[in-house]
Amino acid sequence: MLSRLTPHLLALGVAVLGLSTTACKKPEYPACKKDKHCNVDLDEKCVDGQCQNCKIDTDCNGKGPNGANWKCAEFRCQDPALIPAGGTPGADIGKPCTQTLDCTGGTVCVAGSCAACNDSLQCSPGTCDMGTGRCLSPGEGPAGTQCQTDDQCPNMDEICDNGNCVFSGVSEGGGPNPCPETETLYFGFDSPNLEPADQDKLKALAECMKSNATREVILEAHADSRGTEEYNIMLTDKRGNNVKEFLQQLGVDPTRMNVVSKGDLEATGSDDASMQKDRRVQFVWQ
Repeated sequence: MLSRLTPHLLALGVAVLGLSTTACKKPEYPACKKDKHCNVDLDEKCVDGQCQNCKIDTDCNGKGPNGANWKCAEFRCQDPALIPAGGTPGADIGKPCTQTLDCTGGTVCVAGSCAACNDSLQCSPGTCDMGTGRCLSPGEGPAGTQCQTDDQCPNMDEICDNGNCVFSGVSEGGGPNPCPETETLYFGFDSPNLEPADQDKLKALAECMKSNATREVILEAHADSRGTEEYNIMLTDKRGNNVKEFLQQLGVDPTRMNVVSKGDLEATGSDDASMQKDRRVQFVWQ
């Protein structure tokens, strides 16, 4: 009886051993389960199953051989020569998102999914490369975005700054505010939430916007100088989108509103009183 069972037991043992070997297999980089699966020399950590060490290009300064500046792609510092123009084309298209920071490869968050850009407003403070549908950092761009005058820039909301086309921050073709009772909303420190008084202002603004149905508006969101650059961009994105979503719930067509998250790019405050004016969403009418 034992002799009959032995081959079966051996086969079972081999199968179990095979499963154990498979279960212990190291994930294929940049996938990971633990920090040790990542590149220690680049200070990478395992975050949500992927090796990561950066959010923006400046996080990769000095990370290359001999202190060379590398670029941030897919949340990892990589050799710029090995990164396709605009990141990894198509890698993020269709990926669920709540904000543009959730998207990589130069894509932007549109209606809950990562998508190609079609307007430099979506890429502020950078620009949209219309050829690839990818956002470019300020001063970055393929041949054709270099300039000597504003007229040489492909998008009407760009100006020529130090030889490169960049988002101007002020939309051309704008006009007077048809709803002057609401020009700016101010926010509490480190908060994207609307105060009850602001909600009342937005209710009046929604009625005014519905009676001026041909006008579009930019929701220009700002933060004070406290906090990191990436955090302030995220915070202003939430502020702008909270205003947009509130107005949308009141019946305003969302396609008439564009959120531009400027972070602390234009912050001027130096104390609590002046910093309070930096924490705002400003309405720029088209």
